[in-house]
Amino acid sequence: MKKIIITLIVILFSCLLQVMPFLIKVNIDCRSQYGTCPKEVTDKINLFNGKSLFTARNSVSKILKSDFLVSGFSLQFRIPNILQTEVLVKKPVIAFKDNGSDYMILVDTEGKVLSEASDSALPTITGITSLSGVGQKVSDKDIFALNLANGVYQMYQVRDFTVQDDSLLVELPGQIRVIFPLDGDSQILLGSLRLIYSKIQNEGNPEKYSQIDLRFKNPVLR
Repeated sequence: MKKIIITLIVILFSCLLQVMPFLIKVNIDCRSQYGTCPKEVTDKINLFNGKSLFTARNSVSKILKSDFLVSGFSLQFRIPNILQTEVLVKKPVIAFKDNGSDYMILVDTEGKVLSEASDSALPTITGITSLSGVGQKVSDKDIFALNLANGVYQMYQVRDFTVQDDSLLVELPGQIRVIFPLDGDSQILLGSLRLIYSKIQNEGNPEKYSQIDLRFKNPVLR
């Protein structure tokens, strides 16, 4: 008799576990590596507040998998009724700005446009004639410019760049203008710049040169 009762309890408990996701109504708590989740994300997933755990978990997972702002996420149910949502949000690294206006787009390392802005503290590339919309990817040439600008910023903390005549222009400390091509190998170009600029600084006569032109096989100093 005792074994029968234990068996019945186990069966009832198993059944309860099976139906709980359909009975519990959850509230969604979304967190990111920066604290709260972006409004663009919470506006979508909060539509499932008050839904069953089964519905909310499946729907939120589907939304986050397809959201261009999200690079990763995890979902965890917390007693009594919280669906804890941890989101890894993509971070913009460069702002692209067109000529003659304050309109700019903020772009991640893969070239995906994450948002629009009228101002930004990010390194900024000016002179882009056609800016992509949010959720779209910038052109291969713009991604190349992004990689160069991001590399220069990491080395010298310079924030202002200009695209002109199929070249990327930047002025380094010491009033030395650098001209990059918008094709080739960005790592080789950045390595060449580091070597040449360091040599100029170490020569003790930084005013000797005012320009480093990397558009040629052999860099030209003027």
